[in-house]
Amino acid sequence: MLPSVAVSTAFQVFQVFRQGATIVIAVALAWSGLTREAIGGYEMLFYIGYLATFFWSSGLLQAMLSLFPKLDTAAQRGFFVQAYLIFSGLSALLIVLLFLAREPVLRALVQQETLPYWPLFLVFLVTNIPATLQEHFYLLQERAWALIGYGALSAGAQVAVITLPPLLGYDFRWSFVGLVFVGLFKYLWLTFFVMDHLTWQWRGETLRRWWTIAWPLMTYAGLGAVNISIGAWVVGQLFAGDREVFGIYRYGARELPLLAALTGALAGALIPQIAKNTQQGLAQLKRESSRLQHLLFPLSFLLLLTAQWWFPFVFSEAYRPAVPVFNTFLLLTIPYFVFSRTLLIALEDTRVVPLLVAGSIPVHVALCWLLGNHFGLVGIALGSVLTFTLEKVVTIIYVQRRHGWAWYQYTAWRWWLGYGLVLLLAYAFMS
Repeated sequence: MLPSVAVSTAFQVFQVFRQGATIVIAVALAWSGLTREAIGGYEMLFYIGYLATFFWSSGLLQAMLSLFPKLDTAAQRGFFVQAYLIFSGLSALLIVLLFLAREPVLRALVQQETLPYWPLFLVFLVTNIPATLQEHFYLLQERAWALIGYGALSAGAQVAVITLPPLLGYDFRWSFVGLVFVGLFKYLWLTFFVMDHLTWQWRGETLRRWWTIAWPLMTYAGLGAVNISIGAWVVGQLFAGDREVFGIYRYGARELPLLAALTGALAGALIPQIAKNTQQGLAQLKRESSRLQHLLFPLSFLLLLTAQWWFPFVFSEAYRPAVPVFNTFLLLTIPYFVFSRTLLIALEDTRVVPLLVAGSIPVHVALCWLLGNHFGLVGIALGSVLTFTLEKVVTIIYVQRRHGWAWYQYTAWRWWLGYGLVLLLAYAFMS
């Protein structure tokens, strides 16, 4: 019999597999012999895919985690098929729109007339987006080992199909053909899961509750995706759509490896717990985030102090100019460990969330443009870090005034302050 594993830990492991796959792919492509222009085109495709899908899928998934534990047993049984049909339909509609509006989308986002492998990439998206339901279904069922196994298989398959063709000397097109098959495989997995748990109960009340929680989160995620992508957009504008420069920025614009995966998985896994019992859930969040700090902050110090040696070795000498950008994004480790938005989602107070990020967008554009003109790619990165930190501060203030929860009640603040100060000093020393 397999040993017991906490579902929050399993979800973190799943996200580690997912982000680890991204890192392995980036390293393999850098050493594959592909040109920086070809890799920049690949990064542009996934950047556009992120912008087009993240906002609505993320909002619906987070709302699902908050809503599902509060449904009665009958409503829970019928929820899987409802979610499956909604995600499949929205994905199909989105891909049709992207296919028909290719030229204006590419010009607006990356200043390109066309990108190689665009149709194949869209086929991958239409199947891969609904497939993100699968890990969340396992999470809601508290099937820890199923989460881990599915994460290892799907991440491993994606690494293999993207990296093997160029490493073996085949045309890069075969990587995208492979992605199509991976997307189909994951979608069929989801389909069989839904059929196995099929209970046809189309409950309008459940959907209304889901939508009430989800639409502010979808708006927030959409604005957040725009906000996160402003740095890359400014790079495209200041450097006239240069694919090589875009690729260098994207290689450097990676927060601490596994930071978003581990903190996001912890927050997502504990949203249902906080929704059931806020005080106990926040105590667990504070306790588990403290353990995570002891892993990720020391790793941040180590990577920052040594990036000038290991980064060119890992990603090849061609990407040495990305080192200062990477070091700047390591500072995101500090605000990531304050989970104020997680508390808002669990309390179903999501309507204010889009307003917070909407207010930060003009600030983000202004900072990236101003600092980018003066300091180049590092200035653009610094503008993104400062904006994210400011948004977090405003969210903290709102949570305390609206709900009475101070930031230190859900943050392991003593370790956080000490680690954060050391990281800032290390960054100043290396700059």
